[in-house]
Amino acid sequence: MAYRSVVAVLAFAATGLPAFAQSLESVDDPRALGFDPAALDAIDARFEALVADGVRPGYAAIVTRGEDVAYIAEAGVIDIETGDAFTVDSPVRIASMSKPVTAVAVMTLIEDGRISPHDPVGDYIPAFANVRVAVSPMANEASEIQTREPDTAMTVHHLLTHTAGLGYIFDGETDLGRLYIDNSLYSGEGDLNARMEQLAALPLYTDPGERWIYSYANDVLGAVVQAASGMAFEDYLETEIFEPLGMTSTGFFFEDVDFSEDEMSPLYVHTGDGSLTEYPEAFMPDWASGGAGLVSTARDYARFAMMLANGGALGEVRILETGTVELMMRPHTTPEQLGEAWEGRAYAYGGDVVLAPANGQQARGVVGDFSWGGYFDTDFFVSPATGVSAVALTQIQPSQHRPDPRTGAVFRPLVYASFAFD
Repeated sequence: MAYRSVVAVLAFAATGLPAFAQSLESVDDPRALGFDPAALDAIDARFEALVADGVRPGYAAIVTRGEDVAYIAEAGVIDIETGDAFTVDSPVRIASMSKPVTAVAVMTLIEDGRISPHDPVGDYIPAFANVRVAVSPMANEASEIQTREPDTAMTVHHLLTHTAGLGYIFDGETDLGRLYIDNSLYSGEGDLNARMEQLAALPLYTDPGERWIYSYANDVLGAVVQAASGMAFEDYLETEIFEPLGMTSTGFFFEDVDFSEDEMSPLYVHTGDGSLTEYPEAFMPDWASGGAGLVSTARDYARFAMMLANGGALGEVRILETGTVELMMRPHTTPEQLGEAWEGRAYAYGGDVVLAPANGQQARGVVGDFSWGGYFDTDFFVSPATGVSAVALTQIQPSQHRPDPRTGAVFRPLVYASFAFD
């Protein structure tokens, strides 16, 4: 579908939502926003072709500029059995696209003076005052991972930049990585606080600040928000972000969203012959995981993305001051911390940021663009320099049989190619 009224896309009939939800002016032609309509139509065509080839069951995407929607793309189905279309209202697991939301929650508390990036994590979560660092990621002859005291206290800044030394669930090559997998926060029982006790007992990979390691950092940030605000983490997100922005389909638990468990999207996986089948163990944490636990829709997440692209505000609602958003999206990591794979990008607070190209390299987007994706192949970016935001969702379980291309690799170049402005 080419483009549609922004009122049809973003307005809500329910009362009590922000006034801007029902007052945005419609866009009849994306050229008025500086986009090439034919180039935007290529997004829909590409998604339709990928669905026809069985690459993904379906897609939904929204491209915006300022407070207007320039384009909607919807292709395929959210449920193969029922044939229900994949739309901007289809609820999906956004996994690591939860991380920027958690970062925004932290930034609201930094802005209010209730958190400083330099605060030790142990000030908020006592168990993290006694963390240890692994001497080696491999166990010794006694099958033990030797540890030592860290040289540096873990701070909120380290969590925001994934330089805290924590691990995750993706390292099966080392004994330390296998220890993290065996103690995955996504299995077992307990609320957010219980998961933090479990995590703090595991050794760190490195001293805080030494290098970027993708990790449980944003889950720990959720517990920091909970401690600093005096509210359950999920309630803080609802009160300070979701409700003001009218994000009624975003949350950790079904009692907090406007759809039922039966309406939640299935999760699909590719089999050896390339066909799609429903994945029997669909990921849904039963605790408030700030790193991976949110469900949302393209319509809801577009509101969040528009807020960031517009310097912290959407309509009459302001979530962050512009200077706080600029602080969040500023590069906060060094090339030494990141390694060669990050050429042309740096990590900010809660996502990556495009750097000015060096040595004749081509820029990976517009300088200053902020982005992140999710485990189930969801993707978004915001472009403060242009006011553009773009969200693309699908729902697929990674496997050795999953075909490329990834959603971001398709979606982002097509969005950039549609820019008809300087």
